Amino acid sequence: MSRRPAKARATGSKAFTSFGSSSFGAFSTASSGTNLSYLAEPPDFSSISDANVVVSLKNLLKKDATTKAKALEELVTYVQAHPYEQDGGTEEPILEALVQIYPHISIDNSRRVRELSHVLQFELMKSARKRMERHVPKIVGSWLSGTFDRDRTVSRVATEGLASFLTTPAKVLQFWKRCQPQILDYASDAIKETADTLSDERSTSADDAEAKYHRVLGSSLALVLNLIQKLDVAELEKNQDSYDQFFEHNKVWTSATCDDAVVRRLSCQLLSICLEKRSDRIGADLIRLSKIFVAEGLKSSQMGSAADYISALTKLTTKQPTVWTSDYHGKRSPTSWLKAFLEKGSQGSTARFWEALSQLLDIIPKGILPEDLDGASEFLKSMRVGLTSRDEPRANAVDGWSTYLGMARHFIKTVQSNDARVKIVEESIFPITANYLCPTPETSLWASGGQLPVLIKAYTSTATSPYEKVIEVTRSQWSQWKNEFQDRIRNSLPEASKDHGKSQVSVAEEGHRWFTLTGMILDASERTAATDRPIPNIPAELSLELLQGVLKLLETRNWKPFGAASTVESAFKKSPMLFKVSSAANSEVFSFLASILERGGEDFLQSSAAPYIFSSITLLAKVTEQQQEYERIWKANIAALLGHTESPGSLPTLTTLLSTRHATLLSKQTEALQTELVKRCLTCAVGAASVGWDLFDAVFTFDTLTEPAGGRLVKELGSRVVNSLGQPSEGVIRGLRLIAEKKPELLFQDEETHMSLMANLLSLSERSDVGSDISTLKALIESPSSSSSRMLGIVQRNINNADFNSLTIDTLVQQAMQVQDSIDVSTGDTDRAGQLECLIPDTSIWKQELALFLNETPDPSLALTSPLGGSYFLPTTASTTPDTSARRDRSGCSIPGRMAMYTTKVLSSGFQFSSLSLSKQVEIVAYLSLTAELAADQLTVLSENKLWRSLSSTVAMSDAEELISSARKVVNGMTEDASDWRDDSGSDHSRLLHRVVQMFMEEAKALTPMGLYSARALSELLQALTEKHGFPSSGEQWLTNSNILKNDQTTVLPAVAILSGLGETIAASRVVSNFCNRLVSDVAGANIHQEKTLVTLVLLNACMQIYDIGELPVANNRLVFAVKQLTSWLETPEDLDYRFAAETCRCLQRLLPCIKAVYGSYWENTVDFCVYLWTKQILQSLDCRLPEIHASLRLIAVLQSLEDPNDDLIDVLQSTAEKRSSGLIELLKIPREKETKPLEIVDSIICRQVEKIPLDHVKDLSDLYGLVASDYQAIQTAAFTVLNKAIPAVQENLSVDILLEKKVARLPEELLSLLLDAPTLEAYPDEILALFPNAIRSYLLSWHLVFDAFKAVPFKIRSDYAEHLKGAKYIGPLMDFTFDVLGHSAAYPLNLDKANFTEDHIRTYDMKLAEAETEERNMQWLLIHLYYLVLKYVPGLFKDWYIGCRSKRTKIAVEGWMTKYFSPIIILDALNDVERWTITQEAPADDEKELIVKVSKTAREVVAGYEVDELEASIAIRIPQEFPLEGVSVVGINRVAVNEKKWQSWIMTTQGVITFSGGSIIDGLTTFRRNVVGAMKGQTECAICYSIISSDKKTPDKRCQTCKNLFHRTCLYKWFQSSNQNTCPLCRNPIDYLGADTRARRGA
Repeated sequence: MSRRPAKARATGSKAFTSFGSSSFGAFSTASSGTNLSYLAEPPDFSSISDANVVVSLKNLLKKDATTKAKALEELVTYVQAHPYEQDGGTEEPILEALVQIYPHISIDNSRRVRELSHVLQFELMKSARKRMERHVPKIVGSWLSGTFDRDRTVSRVATEGLASFLTTPAKVLQFWKRCQPQILDYASDAIKETADTLSDERSTSADDAEAKYHRVLGSSLALVLNLIQKLDVAELEKNQDSYDQFFEHNKVWTSATCDDAVVRRLSCQLLSICLEKRSDRIGADLIRLSKIFVAEGLKSSQMGSAADYISALTKLTTKQPTVWTSDYHGKRSPTSWLKAFLEKGSQGSTARFWEALSQLLDIIPKGILPEDLDGASEFLKSMRVGLTSRDEPRANAVDGWSTYLGMARHFIKTVQSNDARVKIVEESIFPITANYLCPTPETSLWASGGQLPVLIKAYTSTATSPYEKVIEVTRSQWSQWKNEFQDRIRNSLPEASKDHGKSQVSVAEEGHRWFTLTGMILDASERTAATDRPIPNIPAELSLELLQGVLKLLETRNWKPFGAASTVESAFKKSPMLFKVSSAANSEVFSFLASILERGGEDFLQSSAAPYIFSSITLLAKVTEQQQEYERIWKANIAALLGHTESPGSLPTLTTLLSTRHATLLSKQTEALQTELVKRCLTCAVGAASVGWDLFDAVFTFDTLTEPAGGRLVKELGSRVVNSLGQPSEGVIRGLRLIAEKKPELLFQDEETHMSLMANLLSLSERSDVGSDISTLKALIESPSSSSSRMLGIVQRNINNADFNSLTIDTLVQQAMQVQDSIDVSTGDTDRAGQLECLIPDTSIWKQELALFLNETPDPSLALTSPLGGSYFLPTTASTTPDTSARRDRSGCSIPGRMAMYTTKVLSSGFQFSSLSLSKQVEIVAYLSLTAELAADQLTVLSENKLWRSLSSTVAMSDAEELISSARKVVNGMTEDASDWRDDSGSDHSRLLHRVVQMFMEEAKALTPMGLYSARALSELLQALTEKHGFPSSGEQWLTNSNILKNDQTTVLPAVAILSGLGETIAASRVVSNFCNRLVSDVAGANIHQEKTLVTLVLLNACMQIYDIGELPVANNRLVFAVKQLTSWLETPEDLDYRFAAETCRCLQRLLPCIKAVYGSYWENTVDFCVYLWTKQILQSLDCRLPEIHASLRLIAVLQSLEDPNDDLIDVLQSTAEKRSSGLIELLKIPREKETKPLEIVDSIICRQVEKIPLDHVKDLSDLYGLVASDYQAIQTAAFTVLNKAIPAVQENLSVDILLEKKVARLPEELLSLLLDAPTLEAYPDEILALFPNAIRSYLLSWHLVFDAFKAVPFKIRSDYAEHLKGAKYIGPLMDFTFDVLGHSAAYPLNLDKANFTEDHIRTYDMKLAEAETEERNMQWLLIHLYYLVLKYVPGLFKDWYIGCRSKRTKIAVEGWMTKYFSPIIILDALNDVERWTITQEAPADDEKELIVKVSKTAREVVAGYEVDELEASIAIRIPQEFPLEGVSVVGINRVAVNEKKWQSWIMTTQGVITFSGGSIIDGLTTFRRNVVGAMKGQTECAICYSIISSDKKTPDKRCQTCKNLFHRTCLYKWFQSSNQNTCPLCRNPIDYLGADTRARRGA
């Protein structure tokens, strides 16, 4: 029996004729339960006649997915070979067996198995027809479940199978009605299953078991959901008992809190529909629903399902509000769960979540939401936490904050006192506006609310409040904001300051924000003035006061603060309505503007504030109510300006004042101005001034010259076309061209001038080196035309050419749309199409210009990112260097780039593209796609001299990104109704895209860059078409007829494009399967020294990508032969260049998993080859090496992730582990030139692999230190990750050697060298600093590594390291930079609470989490953590820096900041260390006692005692609040065994050890114990009292000279008194006690 897989899907309504009128009469109403358990009894195969079929059916019962997939392919082939026309189709026993097996394989974990199960089911329906119809009730549940499969391919196969006989909506509905009982039975049985009953835990991983369980559970819910949605209530009531039985299962509703997002959504959707159609049944189950949806639902994760959950909860609350009150029996209040839920935000949902939440909060029963101030504040805080979460999508901000403000308004109404309302407004609403107007680190959490719709709602929430107190505080707050802004303007830095520019830009930006918001408020106020709820314009009066103050400040400070002037411009630009109504304030502003040149004179003209002020005057022209004021101000300033014509500032000022249509008439009325303009334009054109072209352009754009003045200028220019040397005067030609384009009639006023000009131009045009300006000017003068046709010519020239003077694309689009609108509608279709065709790029020029960029060999590193993969290795050209001769505009964009941008914008603006001829449409779409692909590749590798000269500027980068997205959007839009694209029929877009596909396929047959990019565009187009319309079985014939899928150099590129474009949709294609088999066979016999072999490898890689890993439809023996051939090449790795190396590794990525159970030498060859690629000598550029490195890294990752690998592979991976680790380290060291997307991909893989390197594989750290200073962040990260793990281990071993050898420990010099070039705040502008530059990152990570060395070593070595750092003065620059960046130097230290930095952030720095934050926050986190480490490990060095710091402001800020945030943590750490040390103390020697230590964390105190003869010598170590800046104090509690002098000496010694050992309390305790133990060494008991310590706390100190026993003096004295003799109590010999005592008392 053939193993060839087959794919058969429904293609039309005639697939089953018997279904047409039968009304499903053949369906049996009988139904048996469906047992989905893996323990279900297997079917009986004894009645099946074909033994091969029996084998295949038995293979379906096996566990291996590949075995089942191949068995299904064989069965599909068998069924197709037995059609209905041949003996009635497939025999009955086979049908019965497959009906029993089908439910199990349709839920298999393998996507391929599920897909083929539905294909087989469809083929059985075709083959057996009526006989199979009788079995439909048994399998209908499984079949319909397949239509809800999460895999689109599986879902499409199941859906197309059903659609083949359910050809109308009526038939679909009838089918669901008729099968309702069977569907319900299946759903009820399925929902009873568990992960343990569905999967055998012995052979199934936990993840796979859960995936299958959730798939079955989801299908059960989806079936019932669709039944209730599709059927009316009358139909549902027919099976009411079955529905009740289904809904009795607790899983139906508890699924709303399960781990699977899809299942959660289905459960929520089911509740929503039940509330509509089964509301009475829902009402009887409210306690359970309240528990699940209110209590458990709110506290569980709803990631990906939150919108559906909230929508369902809203509907439930609407219908049954008691789920929140009487039916709720949770231990905690629902309010607390609701707040916890809100803190999670939308959990990945769209803005629909916030809309639904708003509805829920509006209808939630009274008493659930808090009504007091504290409760309301906490509730709003919970909402803010969710809104400002980093996981909250930015697109949700407007809806989210709108919901938040709605709740704020609700609480304003519900709280009882005005003070509470004011508190809510001040704490929960005003900060939104405050952060927008003046962002600060303290208010950064409110940043996402800084969108204008939110700000307007925030304003109206308070300004239109029904409570007068709220409105009053709103006015007061706006006044305060105005005053604060005025203060910031007033206190902005003077010009002498180095940060003057930065300070003024900050003021300008704040002014722009102020008047943008003010303008929006004024507009809203005007629109609502006549309504019942007018919006007051509180900021209007304040803004005018602000303007008055700003203007006065400008004059006071000699016009220097340009930020203030920019604020004035923002007022006129963003808030023109401020000036509509005449007022005293406005009059003062206008008078100031009218007299400003008189006030400021020359100083003002040359100031940086002047452009903003004159721009404000020009903007005033747009306020129609103040036209008289504008004219007065304009005339006054022009008159004053004409008195300063020699000033350098007069030229830009004049240009600004003329750049408006309102100045046209005023200019013509001023004779002196006309003379000045002619003079200025003439001076500019003849070359005396190169800076006047803006004025020249403005003069003719806004028509400010009278005809006599214009005539004089043209006459003068015409006489100067040629200079004295006979050469063309470029400036004059340029000026005349501008005149010809903007006001051509001036050139024809004087016949003599016109003729002279033509003669000069004709003479110049005869030269071969004539410029484009001369040709353009000549053409314009020769054929004067109407305004419309003239504009048409301008558009054409600017599209089809590019130079420094080319118009911008936006301007061209605007003009083109005006020309289109002016074309007469009554014009015939042919003429109209011809005129419209002139508005699009000339495709012949487009193709010619594209060829300049398609003559270069493509960058090989693009093989990593392109869907065409290794196809980039195939085209070769003579040129490998970019062509720099392409014509470009002023931004560096080439003609094809301009054409593509113009085309996308003009098409999206409503251009009548369909009016063009079909052939022209095809060319436009084709060249647009090609240009977009070229742009995408340039953006990927950041190459130069391509479509753009360079993408280094943000403008060029954004243009390229916009071109790519817009072009794909245009083409994707055409695919919407192009379902018949394969047949050249159907809609206009179908025929258009059919021809585009054919054109690309023809172009792609050439192994040239043009062919490559045609294939790339073809792949993108096919992918878009397939996503919209799929690839039904009729496409099989299209693949066959195209004759592309063959191993040939002429078809390799189109074949790769088809395979990558259609992707997994053709995985079941017989044509593709056969092609894959042929390619595998070809590889088995390929020769490495033939170029055709590379073609074969590229094709095979493209073909294998459409199949899942391990599921190639190729016989095992063929795969083994291919692998053997490929790995034989690897034995001589030097013979493989980078192309063959990359493609071979990519092949093995797919082939080896298919034969993972086969033993052989190829496992070892493969791994050794990968290591060779990583470590070989660098002979090629990095662009060439990236593909082979990437492929080899992926190959190793595939081998490491194989499940159940054979012993050979396990042995190879174990034996080569250290070599692979060394190879990965070598990859880190490869020189990198520039950061590109392919390099970023490769580096990310290297980093992930390097992180897994075992520590014992890292032999030498010296090379890794330098990598931390790499310019590439990924390399920094990888090196730091390895060193972060390795340094503590190395230091631990090193410390033992140092202590044994008694050496002075020193930190590695390689590491310390990274600290030499310390960054400073002055070296980085704010905008660059906020991006966390790599140099700063390297420096800070190096410090982190330094402290890693401290962690693993004992006190002695830490002290040596600290001395090492102190000697070279490393700490100072770190502290200076830290406190500069964190704001201490400016007396505004970072507020860690408001910035959301917790104790965990201070203690630890997690690089992976940090990289998910903004760069600025990442840097702040690392600085904070490093400061903590400084305090922990080298507090003495910090204290030295602090004492030496000269800035009192910095010291005050640092001390308070440290005491508040860090000291409690450092103190707690110190006390915890003491507790751990106490527990782990070594047992004392026999003659010693254990030191008793008690720690009081609340009192910040450690009490240590040593027992001596039932007494305790004890001290207290007290830690001050400012520790470690302030040292600890040691005080004595109970002195024992020594005199006071000795005791105080011990206390001072203990305190000194702590102070000079970096604050180590443990070292102090050790010293104290050592002193006590030392004092007690050799002490014996007194022979009289038998104690060591006497009543006066002294040890025995009086010795008998005869028996040598010791006695306490006090004891001996009492003995003498009681015995009346001075003799030893033991030996009875005399003792000279009194004399000794006397001498002691005398101080002897």
